[in-house]
Amino acid sequence: MKKTLIAALVGGLLAVGNVHAATDWGTHDPVETGVMFVTGSFSEIFNFTLTDPTAELSTLAVASTSEPVFSLAPDAMVWLYKEAGAIDTFVSAYSFGTLFTAYNLMDGDYYYKVTGTATGTLGGVFALTSTTAPVTVVPEADTYAMMLAGLGMLGLMAKRRMS
Repeated sequence: MKKTLIAALVGGLLAVGNVHAATDWGTHDPVETGVMFVTGSFSEIFNFTLTDPTAELSTLAVASTSEPVFSLAPDAMVWLYKEAGAIDTFVSAYSFGTLFTAYNLMDGDYYYKVTGTATGTLGGVFALTSTTAPVTVVPEADTYAMMLAGLGMLGLMAKRRMS
């Protein structure tokens, strides 16, 4: 009975994962994750909106491999597009297992298109994780030099007043 229930559950998850309905994350949270069960050739869409133009967007897609039951062909890819009306703007593409980071993206609607082929006997499983973080400003070396020179001048003035 338990084996039948587990088989039905896995089959149901695979059927839901292969529907090809877009996943809508809405306004991108600091961390977004999507896990999909797929069969055959697949093309999955993850929609999101960026509202902070100073943010960086980092993405990592990984496949869960449990040969021969769950696996993906090595040519699985993630494509990033900006929605721009009739023709969307291509931003970048990268393979699974590659940490991709995009900087200086404009506000607006974007989507990830994940494509590939599930080669396992029950299909394949992948996870897509996307994070946003503000770009941190790193001070230039001359900023530190000016600060040290200023502190040195203050120290010299304080030493002269004490003498």
